[in-house]
Amino acid sequence: MKKIKNVIIFSNNHDWHSKQLKKELQKLSCKVFYRSLEDCYINTSLKKKIYIPGFEQTLPDGCFVRIIGKGSFEQITRRLTILHVLKALKIPLFNDIDCIEKTTDKSMTTFLLSYFGLKTPLTWVPEKKRIAKEILQKQSKKKLISILKPLFGSQGKRIKILKNNKLNESLDNVYYLQNFENNKSRTSEKNWEDYRILVCHQKVIASIKRTNKKELTNISQGARPIKINPNKEMVKIAIKASSLVKADYAGVDIIKDKNEKLKILEINSIPAWKGLQKTTKKNIAAILAKAFLKKINKKKS
Repeated sequence: MKKIKNVIIFSNNHDWHSKQLKKELQKLSCKVFYRSLEDCYINTSLKKKIYIPGFEQTLPDGCFVRIIGKGSFEQITRRLTILHVLKALKIPLFNDIDCIEKTTDKSMTTFLLSYFGLKTPLTWVPEKKRIAKEILQKQSKKKLISILKPLFGSQGKRIKILKNNKLNESLDNVYYLQNFENNKSRTSEKNWEDYRILVCHQKVIASIKRTNKKELTNISQGARPIKINPNKEMVKIAIKASSLVKADYAGVDIIKDKNEKLKILEINSIPAWKGLQKTTKKNIAAILAKAFLKKINKKKS
C-alpha cells in the first residue's frame, strides 16, 4: 500500500487549476491541502520555526506553488521568505524558489536569456525617467516602437504600447522598456500573435499560438488559443529557456519578429494552462502531478 503524501497547493485563489491538480494528486495517493502563503509566517517559538495552518506538529511532503499573490514589496518578500524557509527545511517545491525569483523579476529573466545567448527583444530597465526618455528618443530615431511593462506582472495587465515613444508615467518607479516586435500575422486574419510552449521536466507537453485582434496576446486579454506543432527550433529554445532557470515546469512565451526570427518574451514559472488544455487531449494537470510526486519521491529516496 502506497504511503499517503501530505502536499500543499499554495494559492490565494484556488481556482480551476488548483482543483485540477487536487483531483490528479488524490489519484496518486496524496492528501491535498489548499493553503495561502499569506497565512504562513515565521514563528521562532515552534520547533521548525515556521507556522503553516494545519502543520503545527509536522511539515508537508511537498508544496506546489500556484500563486504568490498581490501585495506590497514587503509582503511579496515575506511570502518568498516562506518558500526559502521550506527549501532550507528540505521540502520539495514545484517550482523551486530560486526559479520563481529569477522569472518573477522580468529584468533578471531578460538578463539571463540575453547573457546565455537566447534571443530576446532589446530591453532596458532604468529607474530614472531621464534615462528612459533618452532610450525612447533613440528608438524613435530608428523608427521603432517600444513597450512598457511592469517588472512584476502577469496576464498582460498594465502593459502599455508606446506607439509614439512618449512616456507619461512609470510603473512602480521602474521603466521596463522593450522593443515592440512586429508580431502581426501575415495570414488573411492579420491578427496579432505569439506562442506559448509548456515544458515539464525538459519535455514539451503542450503548445499553442495565441492570436488576438488587439496587440496583447495573453489569453486573459481575449486571445484565442490555437494548437500548434512546434518546429524543432521552438522546442529547442523553449527547453533551453526552461533549463536555464532550472524550472520543473514553465510556460515559455515566444514571438516572431518582423524577419520571422524567434525571440523569447518571458519564462513563466507559475504558468496557467487552461487555454492550453482546450487544445490538447493530454491531461496537463495529471502530467504535472506525476512530475511533482516524482520530485517528492526522489527527495525521500
